Amino acid sequence: MNITAFILIVILASFVLKQVRGEEQTRVYGPGGQSVGTIVPQGEGSVRYYDSRGNSLGTSTTTGNTTTFYGSGGNVTGRTSGPSHPSIGGRR
Repeated sequence: MNITAFILIVILASFVLKQVRGEEQTRVYGPGGQSVGTIVPQGEGSVRYYDSRGNSLGTSTTTGNTTTFYGSGGNVTGRTSGPSHPSIGGRR
């Protein structure tokens, strides 16, 4: 899996995790069905990402409709903005 595909999976998973209220971890699978990592909510809109070996890849925080991604060293690696949840995929 290339890095672009992984980042896309992480972004999509971060939007899905906004809807999840538990503190359960979510396993992420590649196109071939193999586990490529784990996403663990940290609370208050913060999520930590791990690769398949358990190494931390970084975190993300979501405030409003903006998610900021941080590398394992704490540096900002990207941002994404989108509609708030009620308007995704249809009308309110």
